[in-house]
Amino acid sequence: MRSPLTKLVLFVLSAMFVAPQTIFAATGPKPRAADCNLARKSYDNPFSDHSGWSMRRYEWHAFYAGLSTLTAYGIHKTTKLPTWASAAIATVGLGLVPHIRGGLIKHDYPVNALDWSFDVLNRAAPAFIVLGKSGNNWESKTIAATSFVGGYFALACYSSP
Repeated sequence: MRSPLTKLVLFVLSAMFVAPQTIFAATGPKPRAADCNLARKSYDNPFSDHSGWSMRRYEWHAFYAGLSTLTAYGIHKTTKLPTWASAAIATVGLGLVPHIRGGLIKHDYPVNALDWSFDVLNRAAPAFIVLGKSGNNWESKTIAATSFVGGYFALACYSSP
């Protein structure tokens, strides 16, 4: 039996896939065309505004998911916060805050809800791990893993890089 908090978190995460399309339908601006070539090399600057490097897009996705997971683990070990809190901090800190800073505050790039949704989902890897372990059975792990992978494939074409 899932706790109400687990159900709420799964509901919110699944809503991320529907909400961006609804926002675009209501506001009018169209997202850029989908780019499903995940093997294309792309440049990104993950740690500063002035320097970065190029990798394949799927490598960037794995890099950011791994970085978020390691960050959540480090937060959990150093602060002794619960795993769900550490996962939430890493997800918001690495998935949403950079877009708020670059897109809304500095206006370096336009708001792209599909890209932002992908980044939040991708950086939520530690949250999916926590949710998978919360049920303490194979069904819970399977639901969390398939939700993450399904979300990845639903939004990966809209990500940048």
